[in-house]
Amino acid sequence: MSEKGVPGISLTFSFEGSFAMRKLLKLIGLAVLVVLIALVAAFVYIDTIARRAIEAGASYAMGVDTTLDQADVGIFTGRFAMSGLNIANPQGFTTPHFMHLGSGHVAVSLGSLRSDVIELTELQLQGIDMNLQKTGGQANYQVILNNLKRFESTEPTQKQQVQGGGKKFVIKEVLVKDVVVHVDLLPEGGKLTQVNVPIDRIRLSNVGSDSNNAVLISDLSGVLVKAIIAAAIQKAGKELPGEVLGELQSGLSQLQGLGEMGIPAVSEFGGKVQQIGGKAVEQVGKGLEGAVEEVGGQVDEAL
Repeated sequence: MSEKGVPGISLTFSFEGSFAMRKLLKLIGLAVLVVLIALVAAFVYIDTIARRAIEAGASYAMGVDTTLDQADVGIFTGRFAMSGLNIANPQGFTTPHFMHLGSGHVAVSLGSLRSDVIELTELQLQGIDMNLQKTGGQANYQVILNNLKRFESTEPTQKQQVQGGGKKFVIKEVLVKDVVVHVDLLPEGGKLTQVNVPIDRIRLSNVGSDSNNAVLISDLSGVLVKAIIAAAIQKAGKELPGEVLGELQSGLSQLQGLGEMGIPAVSEFGGKVQQIGGKAVEQVGKGLEGAVEEVGGQVDEAL
């Protein structure tokens, strides 16, 4: 300790206190540097992190490889966009993919990104191409629906562990535009058993319902597949090969219905809006079953 006198002023210096202060300032500076490095790394790699999370979630739910060309997280704008989501076919099928999504975007509240449950007002997806193929007694949609059945029976905690934790979502509305479903029964019938089903829009409400029932990315991919197949069944009806239609209905019946999940869903084609799934799809199946029986009776009489 040393003292230095100046007329009217008395100053006391503590060398120990000064050293402790410098050490504290260095620690604070180091902490700030670590935070800055983490922020820069997050800014640089956040698109890659988002892309890999989506790929992992969808791959886990569908049981097939899923890739995403691009994800763009707007940290300062609160917008998220993606393009080129591709869900591969199971092995042994010739179509280029099971499902392909052209693009999607959503506005996100920046504040909600810090919470475990992110609330979205509307998620828009555009340009979906789905191939339902059956060949050699095997069907790609059967494999996918069986994988979804296995996925739905998985414990929620296990789903999160597989995806490395992962954010959950509550989405007020999912709007899917410009959907085409291709149905192909090979080799029987050639082009006679090839049906294209265009769907203008599919609208899903209250996906995740609330924070207690929020969905993971993997859950959302399964919801979309079920909604698109149900809408295709409802629109095409008797145009679909009976064998394919029966298997699609059977596969959907073993999965959790959209209504059971509290998700109202409608599809729109040619200006006509219809509710998706549930009894509407069952009625299509009953109508087809009756028509098949009637044709079968006529064939028996002719023979």
